[in-house]
Amino acid sequence: MPNPPSSAGARVRDRAHVEREYGTEKWPTVARSIARHAASEADGGARLARIHRRVVRDYAYPGAPMADRQVFIAGRRQPLASSLAWGAQSRLISDAVVDACTADTELVVELGCGWGWHIVGSWLAGGPRDALYVGAEYTAAGRRATQSLAELDPQLRFRALEFDYNDSFAGLGSLGSVRDAVVFSVHSVEQIPRLSPDVPRAIASLADRVRCLHFEPVGWQVSEDSDGSSQAYAEHHDYNRDLLSVLRTEEAAGGLRIDEIALDLVGLNPDNSSTLVRWSAGA
Repeated sequence: MPNPPSSAGARVRDRAHVEREYGTEKWPTVARSIARHAASEADGGARLARIHRRVVRDYAYPGAPMADRQVFIAGRRQPLASSLAWGAQSRLISDAVVDACTADTELVVELGCGWGWHIVGSWLAGGPRDALYVGAEYTAAGRRATQSLAELDPQLRFRALEFDYNDSFAGLGSLGSVRDAVVFSVHSVEQIPRLSPDVPRAIASLADRVRCLHFEPVGWQVSEDSDGSSQAYAEHHDYNRDLLSVLRTEEAAGGLRIDEIALDLVGLNPDNSSTLVRWSAGA
């Protein structure tokens, strides 16, 4: 959840802004889409996968999968069919999360999961079958949507938990003793103008071994040569300005290891492209 209002930029990403944009406008609409498709889809082993795919279409490119949109991909701005653009990003995320898991992974958590697209998608993409999947989300509307989606397949062990980047890691801490966990975020740290150093410490404390993946528009924090993001854009929208500095400070203190930074992988908004920052903590 955002910190108190910042003076930077033309917009202020405070609690009211996030609740209005996501809790009132976006996620209730997705919840209705889930309910509509669930009512028309017969029970069966593929039910969750079919409804998940239909809801993605409704949310990402309703009625226009072949319509071009400007994206940032392969190191440059270019037009790409909407279906290809959204598919590239979602497949990148789910494959990276699945690859981060091991035979010992007991817990997979998405921080700021929205309506559950990526956390449920990671299980559908081949994530550990018996692990507990947790959608940690600030908005009640997002948690309800994610829970209703996950419940479509009783074999998916899933919990939706209330979550606030500033003060609600307590719920995640109640998950019990965990040996190995994978945690990820997709443009949710983006919503936090200034990140508390307690956040990576709390993530690292979730299990004996933790691997964390941030898909966030922070390329400009990595390199001035970033073509897919910029400090000016982040300041105008009151997006995060310090994820990398917080992680590097914690790394210098011995709390984590930054394992990989993959710059500007894909941008559905070419001015706000996803950079992957992967780090680990524990044995």
